[in-house]
Amino acid sequence: MDNKNLFTIGEIAKAVGITRKAILNYEAKGLIKPDKKDGTAGNRYYTIDTFTQIHTIRVFQNLGLSLDEIREYFNDSSDLQPMIARLEMLRDELNLTLEKLKERTVDHGNAIKEITIEPQTVYRHVYNSASVADKTTLLRNTALEAMRTHGTDTTRRMYFTEYNLKTPQKVSYCVAVPPASKGEYVEQLPEIKAISFFHHGAYEDIPEARKRLISYAEENNLKLSGTFRNLYLEGPPQHKDKNKFITQIIAII
Repeated sequence: MDNKNLFTIGEIAKAVGITRKAILNYEAKGLIKPDKKDGTAGNRYYTIDTFTQIHTIRVFQNLGLSLDEIREYFNDSSDLQPMIARLEMLRDELNLTLEKLKERTVDHGNAIKEITIEPQTVYRHVYNSASVADKTTLLRNTALEAMRTHGTDTTRRMYFTEYNLKTPQKVSYCVAVPPASKGEYVEQLPEIKAISFFHHGAYEDIPEARKRLISYAEENNLKLSGTFRNLYLEGPPQHKDKNKFITQIIAII
């Protein structure tokens, strides 16, 4: 082409990192159209504006939006709130995944931090249990009940236990469920302030590791409520080696 302001379909495909077939599919879906066609083969050429539009389509696709949803977005013919909600959920899930990956790095550290835990909706069962094996089984059973009855909230850490040091055998088994969930065993937990760190190792070592939070609170004049949470990031479903388990130990202030 003599016109230096136009790009071939091959140049566009290479620049965006997609195939020519994908661009032709965008055309077929009504998302774009070539800015110029010529020659017996109908060679296609595009402006920088169309290139930008194709790049936007690709970004939205990578975020999980369908081509139909993207077309509605371009045409201003869709309610954007459901789309925003989906992208916010994706953001939250990505943040949780990044947090887990960072904890798996060699230089993760085990620093104690003061945190705020946002309100959330959980499915909660309370049982008297002592052994790690019993607790593991009860948490799995509670998770199965919650998933069958309400589904799960994948934007939150999904599983945790809660207990008070005065009655450590009385344990609450909690599973994050969608905020709109209603019914027996569903509770709305309020925002809380806490201190926490990530414990790498077997569940049997948690009582000893928990002492770090108690000592930290004493050294920093923080009054603990006596209630603790063990929030499970990685465990038996991911690892056979207990030393690779990751548990966030939380002391509520």
